[in-house]
Amino acid sequence: MKTILSLVILTSVLTQAGLQPLGEHVDIRCQFAAGEWECVLKTDSAAYESSAAFLPLADKPYVNGNPAIAGARHTQPANTAFSFTGAPAGQPLWIAVQGTPGIGETWPGFRNDQAEGTFGSYIPSDPRVPQGTARPWIRIQLVDYQPPHGTTSHFSLWNTVSGQPTVWMSTFNTAVENSYYFAAGSHTHASFGFTAQGIHRVTLRASAFLGPGATNPTGLSEPFTLIFAVGTTARWQGESFEAVQLADPEISSLAADPDGDDIPNVLEYAFGTKPLHGGPVPAADGLGMPVFSLVNEGGTLYQTLTYPRRRAGSRLLPEIYQPWFSDALDGTWSSASVTTAASDFPPEQAALNAAWEKVTSRRPVPEGATKGFARVGVTAGDGLPQ
Repeated sequence: MKTILSLVILTSVLTQAGLQPLGEHVDIRCQFAAGEWECVLKTDSAAYESSAAFLPLADKPYVNGNPAIAGARHTQPANTAFSFTGAPAGQPLWIAVQGTPGIGETWPGFRNDQAEGTFGSYIPSDPRVPQGTARPWIRIQLVDYQPPHGTTSHFSLWNTVSGQPTVWMSTFNTAVENSYYFAAGSHTHASFGFTAQGIHRVTLRASAFLGPGATNPTGLSEPFTLIFAVGTTARWQGESFEAVQLADPEISSLAADPDGDDIPNVLEYAFGTKPLHGGPVPAADGLGMPVFSLVNEGGTLYQTLTYPRRRAGSRLLPEIYQPWFSDALDGTWSSASVTTAASDFPPEQAALNAAWEKVTSRRPVPEGATKGFARVGVTAGDGLPQ
């Protein structure tokens, strides 16, 4: 899908806060006190409401034993024991892993610090739970799952022991009872799997029994939604929009234009502008929409288009930036004679260089030309249906 720039600029401004990315160890911490449940996301240093943060997963291959370069992209195994994920064998599967994650990847688990004796101990009838000893089990139930806008995707949760999975949740296999059990006072990890890139919304509820045994239920917690951002464009969406906006495709999908400035989100993402500010407002000095100018170099006059471009090295499917030039708006657009070169940003903008490069596309002014026009088509590398 190629989207062409527009120069129409409006002045509306919407609220833009964005969410906090938690690319680190984070626990889903559910506590019961004074007759109420409270479920938050707890990192090693801070706690967040689930609506204030998101869990990022990069579109880079997972490399076992080398977290410095590992991402979240795995390949669905041919082993039918893993068919519950919904991914065809050999196709990508993005996983927040049960074990050691890559640097910058979210590593979610479950935690409870309840005082001993708060909950009643019992043995659930669910055969997936160890049946030998009664424990004060907390039950986490899947309430709802919303896949990325415009996609058919699936979510699953499992533990793997000796290569074999215990499947706790699956939106693909409807025979699975979508509940996960862990004991009060414990800290556990599981694998969270997704079959597509984009924003995934996983809504859960917690419950337990006050005892003795499986009597006196606590009642269900309020639903809380975990927001997973799989891939680079999804991370940008998470950092750019609030939780309620991420649920609305008219605001946060890459094809949307929520501030009405005729610049769809995919272009705001591609060139580093703010999607809710009613015009091409750069997110940082050095970013922004392409600039077209004439440059004289060694006596040759060039039509020159300069723009920031996202670097390709951070994901498997990078964006495609395609410049075209024309002598008339209704004429033939062509890349003939166009040369493109990339460089780092100058020292005062060096912070951009990790994710961006500065690009110049140009062509000599055609003989006899009295006007020149240029544009850039962008195909998103991930998160946008092609």
